[in-house]
Formats: sequence, C-alpha cells, structure tokens
Amino acid sequence: MRLLILRQTSIAGQPARVGDVVEVSDRDARLLIGSGKAEAAPVPAARPAVVVTQDPEPVQPKPRQRRAKSHGTA
Repeated sequence: MRLLILRQTSIAGQPARVGDVVEVSDRDARLLIGSGKAEAAPVPAARPAVVVTQDPEPVQPKPRQRRAKSHGTA
C-alpha cells in the first residue's frame, strides 16, 4: 500500500521523512495510519507526454564590451 508520511518515522529500519511517499505492507500501513504518522497516498496522475519536435537553436552569447583603460591620467 502507498502511504504519504505525515510525521517523521522509521519503516523497517529505514527513515521516512515528512512528505515521502512509500510502499509498505498492509500490516505496516494500518499501524502507521492508526498512529497518525501516515495517510493513504493519492493515486499519481498520469503526466502528459512532452513532445519535442525540433532542438532549439543554441543561444550565441554577445561579445563583452571592454572598458577603456585609464592609467591614472584624467
């Protein structure tokens, strides 16, 4: 079962931090949900595929303009 961790805890000796989504056994899930440390994780929505039709043109950097040197003469 997929769980969203609400409070930092450890599952089977591994640390689980707040906000982590972990896969655990039903037994562990019931224990964590019952103690208020986790809740059932929402089903992840399918992300739309990004289609790249053409590589973008590389951006050419503009040449730097150099400042005139002043050797202490004004």
